[in-house]
Amino acid sequence: MHVATADSLVERGLKAAESRIFEQNKIWARHASEKPDVSVSLMKTIRALHSRLPHDRELSALAIGAGDEPQFRVLQAAFQRGLWLYDVDGAALAKLRERIDRQAIDNVYLVQGDYGRDFQNSDAADFTRETILDGRRLDLITLHHCLYYCCASEWPELLKAIYQGVLAPKGAMHLVMMSTRETRPGTTTWLYNHFAEKFSGAGTDQDLLKLPSALSHDTAFKHCELVTETREVEFWVDDFERFMAVVWMILLYPHGHDYSLDQRVEITEFVIEHFWRPGRPLVQTQDYLSLHKLEPTLARDPLESVF
Repeated sequence: MHVATADSLVERGLKAAESRIFEQNKIWARHASEKPDVSVSLMKTIRALHSRLPHDRELSALAIGAGDEPQFRVLQAAFQRGLWLYDVDGAALAKLRERIDRQAIDNVYLVQGDYGRDFQNSDAADFTRETILDGRRLDLITLHHCLYYCCASEWPELLKAIYQGVLAPKGAMHLVMMSTRETRPGTTTWLYNHFAEKFSGAGTDQDLLKLPSALSHDTAFKHCELVTETREVEFWVDDFERFMAVVWMILLYPHGHDYSLDQRVEITEFVIEHFWRPGRPLVQTQDYLSLHKLEPTLARDPLESVF
């Protein structure tokens, strides 16, 4: 039986750093319990959405930061009026295009764009709705693991622009992010903070669970119900190159942090010693936030449903 040497593992770990983000996300989606967990939370939001709308009304949705959308089957089936998959990565959208053509799907539309530009304020959101979304307001809008590339201070304005400019009356938004509140060694939050602080003096302040408090002070969300939850998932794959591909995705290399070669070697050696050799899975604690646009007569205090 061939046993990989430390040097060969480091070489494979460095090679994994060159993989595309949609390829990294595909590995994560295939081998982590995270995507099924997202679906559990997402279905709660869809169920609540259905309860507010006529049962025979076809729905529409927009997935911002869709990537190679793991929830494609659920969303395509549930939103027959139209599903827009929006991402900055053309390669991910090309994979989706192949699938759409192969299965002759006619209710899914692909859009390549930068959400930080296309939804940055109310004017941009209105323009995007009219030019990209055929003037439609959409019943469901998801932002799954895409807000990492936007400063937390910009979130309230971004969410407000989408909520007011794109979301339909009685619509819902569903957001997912890695929890910043997790401090246990061996978790993805700890791993990210450990190397971001060591090599760039930075950590993450992107706390999704702070958004309800920030939004509650804005009258635009007066008739909005916000629901939060926190859940734990695990990732493991018996292939070191694939394992490291997900590590680089979590560390936001190179799109968030451009680690030097020496730093990448150090990171890879750390993962070998503390995760790969002991067979230790990556644990991720992640936060969910759902926003429900309600009629004034149905609205409750914005913080009432936060738990």
